[in-house]
This record gives sequence, structure tokens and C-alpha cells, in this order.
Amino acid sequence: MSIGLMLLLFVVFLLLGVPVAFTIGFTSLLAIISQGFPIGLISQRMFVGLDSFPLMALPMFILAGNLMGGGGITRRLWQFSRSALGNVPGGSGHVSVVSSMIFAAMSGSALATVGGLGKMQIEGMVEDGFKTEDAAAISAAASTIGPIIPPSIVFVLYGVLAGVSVGKLFIAGVVPGVLMGAALMAYVAFLAGRHPEQYIRRPQVRGKALFMAFLSAVPSFMTPVIIIGGILFGIFTPTEAASVAGFYAFILGLIYKEFTLKSLWRILIDTAKTSASIMLIIGFANAFSWLLTSLGAEQLFLNFITSFSSSKIVVLILLNVALLIVGCFVETNSAVILLTPILVPTMTALGVDPVHLGIIISVNLLIGILTPPMGIALYIVQGICHAPFEKIVHAVLAPIICLLVVQLLVTYIPWISLALPALIK
Repeated sequence: MSIGLMLLLFVVFLLLGVPVAFTIGFTSLLAIISQGFPIGLISQRMFVGLDSFPLMALPMFILAGNLMGGGGITRRLWQFSRSALGNVPGGSGHVSVVSSMIFAAMSGSALATVGGLGKMQIEGMVEDGFKTEDAAAISAAASTIGPIIPPSIVFVLYGVLAGVSVGKLFIAGVVPGVLMGAALMAYVAFLAGRHPEQYIRRPQVRGKALFMAFLSAVPSFMTPVIIIGGILFGIFTPTEAASVAGFYAFILGLIYKEFTLKSLWRILIDTAKTSASIMLIIGFANAFSWLLTSLGAEQLFLNFITSFSSSKIVVLILLNVALLIVGCFVETNSAVILLTPILVPTMTALGVDPVHLGIIISVNLLIGILTPPMGIALYIVQGICHAPFEKIVHAVLAPIICLLVVQLLVTYIPWISLALPALIK
């Protein structure tokens, strides 16, 4: 079976609505049979793909995000952010972005961010004068910061598959994540500046009330400090950091008295289902990637890219465009798992640092959760606010442009991603 036929089968299965994991698995199985390899090879390659210590971080970060969502942490973050920024024009829009950035430093997942904060964010913005579709678009766009500011499930996947330090990837995401937040806040300020009379400004919270709101949120703020500080100072590995984050989130939920046996059981079930689906994709994708590599896909891709131009600038433009297109049709984690084994050798040969490449891939693919037909963040916020889907799609175009500007900066100024990781020995 040729590479072209493998990719064609992959697309056909996706169009038929076959789940991504089984799409990859069926395609790999048919390719193995056609090449005359023993069928048992697929289970062997799945085991090799899953036999990785860093992958243990995935279920723990997923569990930590779920515990934070169910443990009252999100509400306290929202309340503090609103106390601090509610009096600024378009304040609840800024609050939405800032609260997403803070929650991003705990959950590592875009969907956990929009799922945990989306309802509060959208309702708060609508109360303060935002159009429903604009509120939904801002909340969805802010969720893309989730996997960029560490910790990050996407970075764990990329690091394992690319053989790159997950700790360096975590640190590399800090500045790009902050830039994404700043770009979205600039958009909120632009909206508020056009029609200032439309937006309600909350009374400024000062003194004891502000201090009490901060005090309530301090334990939540300590989560990213523990995770990033522990990795930076070599206290624990990113995998161990995931376990620490999960345990800390559980303790906070107990302190806040938000958990019940029923809610904890639901959190464990959700974590198990999500983890199992990702692990299944990883296992099948390892077989799929091995087959592509054995058929020479890396060299073919390199020849294809360089046939357009040998200029690194042009190649990076082509890469960004290709990733944005892929993000429209393939879920982020699945795309990272499929593309990393092919892109890393190719782009490294062209002089792109693999840590820098990880940030480029992640930001591009995360923009895909804002673009139909995949656009899963849009479906989530639409389910929350019930605004017409086409209006949300129209409203999210401006935030997407803001994120694309950041993506260009990240792509062509490697220092943005690589300055902080250089501090890790």
C-alpha cells in the first residue's frame, strides 16, 4: 500500500464518521496486511508507543483539571478577577481572558478551560453589555491559551513523540501564552472603545473586599507556582508535577467543601474515559506513524516542502497554512499525535529548533478549535449561550486574527519561545 492510498483511506474513514482512533487503527491494519507484515505488529507498535514514563502525566493532568473544575477553584478565580478588573471599560471581557489564563496554568486543556469557565464568563459578559455572540467568541478564543501556558496535555504528547524535554516545552509556552492573552485583551479594549456607553462598569472594589477576594483565590494561584517552580528548580519532573497538581487540586476541593462522593465518582469516570480515548489514539497512531516512516514519508515530505522553496521563511509560511487547514478538520490532540513524527525530522533538517516547532504546531492547531467544521470550542459555547451558530462564527473572526498575529510573532521570533527554556540546564 502506498502512502497516498493510506492517507486517502484515512480521509475516507473520517468522512464516514468513524472515530479518529479507529480511523487510524483500521488504516494501519489494512496497510500492515497489504505490506505482508504479521498482524501482531500493530499490537507491538501500540505497546511501544504507550510504554513511556512521561505519558503517565496525561491522566494526572486531566484529573487535576477536572478536580479544579469541580472543586470550586474556577468560581474563586472568576470572583477575584472580576473584583480586580470589573471597573475597567469592557471589564468582564478582560476578566474572562485573565481568568482563562490563570485556569490555563492549572488544567492544561482548552476544553477544560472553556467547559469550566465558559458559563460564568458568558453570563458575566452579557450582564455587562456584551452581545451574546461576542461573549461566546471571547470565551472560546481565550480557551486556546489553556494548553499553551503550562501545564499542557498537548505539550506532553508532542514531547513524548518528538523526544523533546516536556519541561522545556512547558517553560517555552509561558511567553506565547501571555502574548495570546494580551492580544485578546487588546481586542476587548477595542470593542469597549467603539461603544463605551454599551458596557457596564462595575463599582471599583478596594480595600478589604479586594483583599478578601484575593485571599480566597490565593490557594488557586499557588497551583501554577508549584508546577512551574517545581520543574524549573528541579524538585520534580513534569510527570511528577502532574501527580502533585492532581493531589493539590483534591486537597483544595476538600478545603472548599465542594466535593461529594457522587461528584468525585463522576470526575474519576470522566478522567478515565478521556484518558483512555487519548491513549487509544496514541497507540494506533504509533503504528500509523511507523508505517509512514517505513514507506519513506519523511523524505517525501521534505522533498515536497523544499520543492516550493529552500527559504526557511517560506517553508514556515507553508507549514503554518498547512497546520491551520489540518486544525479545521482534525481534533488537536489527534493532529499532534499524527503529525509530530513526520514534521519533527523534516523541520529539524531545515534548521527549526524542535522546542520552537512544538510551540508553532500547538498554537496553529489550537486555533482550529475556533474554526468549523471541527471548531469544538464554538460548539461548547453555543451550547452554553444558545446564540445562532453562524453569529458566533462571525464574531470569532476578529479574535482569530489576533491569535494569528501572535502566531506569526512566535513563528518568526524564536526567542519568544526559546528564551526561558535556555535557562533550564
